[in-house]
Amino acid sequence: MKNTLNTVEFVDGYIVNPIDFRTGSLFISPFSSDDIHINKQIWLESKLDAEPVIELDGKLLSITQSATKALELVLIDLKLKPDDEIWIVTSSGNKYISSCVTQTIELFCKWSREKTDKTAAILVNHEFGFLYPDIDKLKAFNLPIIEDKAYSLYSYFRDNEKNYFGDYTIYSMAKMFPMQAGGMIHSKSGLIFQKGLTASASKYYKACFLYYNSNKEDIIQKRTNNFVSLQMDLLRLGFMTRFLPVPGEVPGACVFRAFNTDLQELKSFLQRQGVECSVFYGEEAFYIPCHQNMDDRHIDYIITLMKNFIK
Repeated sequence: MKNTLNTVEFVDGYIVNPIDFRTGSLFISPFSSDDIHINKQIWLESKLDAEPVIELDGKLLSITQSATKALELVLIDLKLKPDDEIWIVTSSGNKYISSCVTQTIELFCKWSREKTDKTAAILVNHEFGFLYPDIDKLKAFNLPIIEDKAYSLYSYFRDNEKNYFGDYTIYSMAKMFPMQAGGMIHSKSGLIFQKGLTASASKYYKACFLYYNSNKEDIIQKRTNNFVSLQMDLLRLGFMTRFLPVPGEVPGACVFRAFNTDLQELKSFLQRQGVECSVFYGEEAFYIPCHQNMDDRHIDYIITLMKNFIK
């Protein structure tokens, strides 16, 4: 890899290492700066009520400011004791879990990556749109199950599109739609409301969710197509995708294996170019954006940057 830390370069039509305040923005979320104004207009024109409830798949979900806040409300509802543990399982089996999950749990109790005699509930992390396959086996433990579908709003098990397996399911609007915030909770025991969520904020999240969700099939198709394009381009660079979607799964990001690559340097390099990304810690793997507001131009930009990094 050449030294690209301080030198502005011109590579195949792109500026590499621009001045900091002229860096582009390509996030894991489909959000861009223009969406600030678009979402305000959606809110202004909405005739919806401000009740913090959304119907999805025939179920009622409560609105929260984020998926993290949704998890916090679920943990409060469970009435946990400080010595209780949340057993975290993931689609990949990888030991890495986001700090926004672990730090939220630590506000109430402890967490573990295995079942112990202190396990009070199970958190199932459906990573990046790819589903944990064995929830039925977890149900045999007769413990509350929290499904973390922050990246997986549109991912369903084949032939069972409307099934909610967990006692609780949490979602992120901001990871699926071009929104700065917004989350949802489904609870089998009844609605759980966020105290302090204003009527204006509730109407905003509700209006934006319903506006964007009306394009569900288009979102699914575009994310799927972009994943396939990234998969093929990454393969040409010698990288294999870490997850392959099965019918019913909708990618929340593109995760790929990157053996013998300095992933911390790759992360720093791509982030300097305005591409949100990170190491999939615990493995020689990495993830980059894959969402519906990307097209061939964005994919070409990412792949060109990666070619420049590895040559």
